[in-house]
Order: sequence, then C-alpha cells, then structure tokens
Amino acid sequence: IYRHAPNNLYADVILPAATWGEWVGGTYIQSERRVYVTDGTANPIPGTRPDIDMVIDKGKAIANQLGLDGDQIFPYERTANGFYDPEDVFRDIVKASKGSDADLSGMLEVEQRDGVGLYDQIRQHRGIQWPAPTYEIAKQGGTKRRYMSQEEWAGKPYGEFRTDDGKLHIHLCEQDYTNREAIIAEMSKAGTVEGYYLIDHMEVLEQARDNGLTPELPDEAFRGRKWNQIPKDKYPFWVGLGVVYEHFHTSKTIRSGTTTRLVPEQYVEMHPEDAVDLGIKDGEWVRVVTRRGSYEARASIGLDSKVKPARNTVPRGYMFSPWNLSVADSADPKKNKWLVNRVSHRAFDPVSGQADFKKLAARIEKI
Repeated sequence: IYRHAPNNLYADVILPAATWGEWVGGTYIQSERRVYVTDGTANPIPGTRPDIDMVIDKGKAIANQLGLDGDQIFPYERTANGFYDPEDVFRDIVKASKGSDADLSGMLEVEQRDGVGLYDQIRQHRGIQWPAPTYEIAKQGGTKRRYMSQEEWAGKPYGEFRTDDGKLHIHLCEQDYTNREAIIAEMSKAGTVEGYYLIDHMEVLEQARDNGLTPELPDEAFRGRKWNQIPKDKYPFWVGLGVVYEHFHTSKTIRSGTTTRLVPEQYVEMHPEDAVDLGIKDGEWVRVVTRRGSYEARASIGLDSKVKPARNTVPRGYMFSPWNLSVADSADPKKNKWLVNRVSHRAFDPVSGQADFKKLAARIEKI
C-alpha cells in the first residue's frame, strides 16, 4: 500500500493493496492482549484488494497447482461486495487457538449459546482480552490480568507462569565491568568482521547480559577534541536512536505533508559544550560514524536550534537521532544517507531476540 516502501525494490511483482481503513473488516491486537475489530469503509480504490483476499486466492492457486483441493483448504466464499468475509477467517483462527496461551475458543461457545457473532462480541466489549478459553471468561470480555490466578479454567495450559512450578523465575544479572574490554571487543566483531554473526556466538551475548554490559562503550578519553583531531578508529560519544512524536512508531508516515514540515530532515541532537569542543555549529551537516558505517544529519544544538523539531536537550557525551527517517532520504539502501539502523549494533537479547539498535558508540565528522 506504500509506493515508496523499500521492499518494493526487491519485488518482481507488486500487488496493489487496500489500506486497513478501506478493508471490509479485520482485527488487530494491542499490547494489553485486547482484540479489536477494524470496520473499514469497504470501498477500496478500484484495482486494489485487501491483502487477505490476495493471500486466500494465491493459497488456492498454489494448492491446486500441487494437486490439492484449494477450495477445501480455504473454504471461504465471497460476499455480495466481492470480497471474502474476514470474520470467517477469524473464526478459524479462534478455533485453532484452543489450548494455546492465546486461547479464544470460549467466544465460539458464546456464539453458539447466545447467538452473538464473534465480531459483535468484540464490539460489545470494546475489545476482548485473550485468553478467553471458556464461555464464562469470554462472556465477561476475556482475562483482565494474566499471571494473577485469574485463569481458573479446567485444563488451563499453564499455572500462574509457564514454568514447571507455576512460579516466576528471575535471572539475576549484576553489573560487572571486570572483563568488559574482552567481551565488548568480541561483540564488536559483529558487523565489522565479515562472516561473524552473534547468532553463532551466543556465549558472548550471555556474558554481556550476565555482566550487565552494553554492546560497546565509547572511547571517552577522546572527548573534548575538535572533530578532525579524533583518530579514525576512536568513537568517543554515545548515540541513541529512538522514536519521535511526529512519526508515531513507524517510518511509513514520513512522506506526509504535515510530517515533512514538522521533521523535514535527519538530525542529531548534541550538547552545546560537546558542539563547542567538536567545532560544530547549529544547523551544520555532520557525518555520524560508527564501527559499522555512517549516516548524515544536521546538528541540532539546544532548544533554540534552527533544526526542527528543536525540543530536546541531551547530556554531555550523548547524542540522539530518530530512526523514523531511515527511508526518507531514499528507499534504496545503497543511496540512502539517513539509514541509521545500518550503522547500529548487531547485538540482541539471547532470550527474547530483541535487537539492541538503540545505543552505539560514534564519532562526529563535519561534512
């Protein structure tokens, strides 16, 4: 649905999709485990279709090519408006959830006993929180609090927590910098040494986690120097990457007219005293260089900066850039000068897999 999406560069065929606001319906789940119904306008632009319709038709075609019965595997019929009914698909998802952590099968019993459809149940409760594995729990809108002895249904898939004894097990990590140089040096190979991937060196990630270490540390001894007096292999500053208000939590909104006026270009916030040391003036274009690459940004110094949005201050030794503008410069990664995640660290949490893109060591060069 986005003409400038970077993944379009790698596509052989692009299928024009309807946006969520144009769908004939659908659901989404937010972080409170609450399922909502999205009632679209049901009038997508001519020539576009909801992505679920594309998936079903392609699934049928592939099944038939394999000698299977696509209509049996995908038993969905088109409605009067020519689209598939997403509630039929959601019903199968609810059936498949039975016995899982996200069991919503109690909604089926409500539908059977009370004659209230799945979507109408969600609408009436203004969202249903999974799990809802029984009639009684689904009837009251799902499970409000997880892990607090609220899941008192027969054959529940777990106790208070999904451990053998039902208790929460906490792994204590105590910050210990004793071996930090060796551990961080090993972690720095990711993204700088060809063929070195941390997925093959999980023990390094575990050591960093258990000792409370960051993926890398700035070369603080080289702060206080002018930008062209810092050795090319030294990275004195912390750079944080994060979300800015105008972009919500996505890079898809960056091309809207209003957003472009509010945040028109990539920037890096720096403390006024760091800027003086470096010899950088407000509004100048700089290059933020890490061990893995670089991106370009305008220096935003203080609350009176000429660089929008100019609303934050940062402590000495720390700088900040938004990652939302990553694809604003160009959808092509080879041409993009603002692609901050290209220069970030490759570390990730060994349990959750969460990528550690948010903090890195860098130096600043004037362009």
